[in-house]
Order: sequence, then structure tokens, then C-alpha cells
Amino acid sequence: MSASQPLSLVTDHGELSSANATSAVTGAKTIKSGVLYVVCSDAKAAGNIAVCNTANQTGVGSFHVAKGDSFLYRYGHPKNTSVSAISKAAAAVLTIDRTDSKIEVGDYVTLSGSAVGAYNSTIAHVAVTAKSNPQQWNDYKQTITVNANTSALADFTGTATLSKSVIFRLAPETASGCTLRLHEVGIG
Repeated sequence: MSASQPLSLVTDHGELSSANATSAVTGAKTIKSGVLYVVCSDAKAAGNIAVCNTANQTGVGSFHVAKGDSFLYRYGHPKNTSVSAISKAAAAVLTIDRTDSKIEVGDYVTLSGSAVGAYNSTIAHVAVTAKSNPQQWNDYKQTITVNANTSALADFTGTATLSKSVIFRLAPETASGCTLRLHEVGIG
């Protein structure tokens, strides 16, 4: 067995760049492997990368990446679950058919795969505000409430996937700016 393990590309999140000392953020990204390979361009200065729920948040686990260097960063763990029903309400209630989704209150989540496409765009990087405890009387189904208004949408049909999502934040080291290339990778 080899002492080193190869990295495999899971998702290319593209470049995150700033021309000066101003921070920059990505759009919402669902966590697939939870391992980020960050490459800092040598054309500008170094920078710090952090994982956030919102664009205004300072981030959790900020790490410095030197100019021309790379960094392997475990930023989270994938959390996803199948959704079988969604209420039409000002705060959408999603029904999942398992006893523990690992998604917690305070996480941000994104829905994908809904046959009614408006649910995918409405439940896109929104906060989880409540989570029920599965009970025997409801066949151990669990509900997750999110900060999304689905009251005007068509009835939800079929199933979809709810996944934890994050925003990556770049804080350049100097007024020279910074460019980071973000790759989500698998190990082994």
C-alpha cells in the first residue's frame, strides 16, 4: 500500500479573487466531500480562506494560504437527506422519511432535484430554523423548518435532496489582492 493517497476532483468551484484588500465570497456551494484543495496564485499576494453561512460572517476556521502555495482543508462533512413533502407556508416545513438527517438548526441548506423547479430556487442556501424529533406516532418521520416562503408555489411532488451548503470567503493579505482556485476533492 502506498504511503500517499491520490486526490480526485469532486467539484471545481472556480476562482475566488479580489483586486485589492476587499474580501470576496462565492455563491452557495453544497458540501460534497468536505475537503477543499486551495491553490493561491503567484500573480497577487497571499490570502485567508474561511467557510461561512452568510456573506457578512467572518467565517469558521480561517486558514492562510501563501502566494504560489496550496493548502488541503477539511472544512466540513456532507449532510443530506431525501425530502418527501414540503408545506406551502411562509416558513417551509420539509418532511424527511428518516430518523436522523444530521442537518441541524443553524445549518444553511439547499434543495435540489425537485420536479417543481421553483422549490430548488426558493430553498437555496436558507437557514434551518427548527427540527422535530421523530416519534413512533408519525412513523418516525422528521420535519425540518427553513427560512423560505413557499406559500405561492405549486404543490410539491416526488422527492428531492436537501444538502448542507456553505459560502467560501477570501480575505486578501494585502492591498495587492489575492486569487484562490478552489477544488473540492476526494482522498483515496
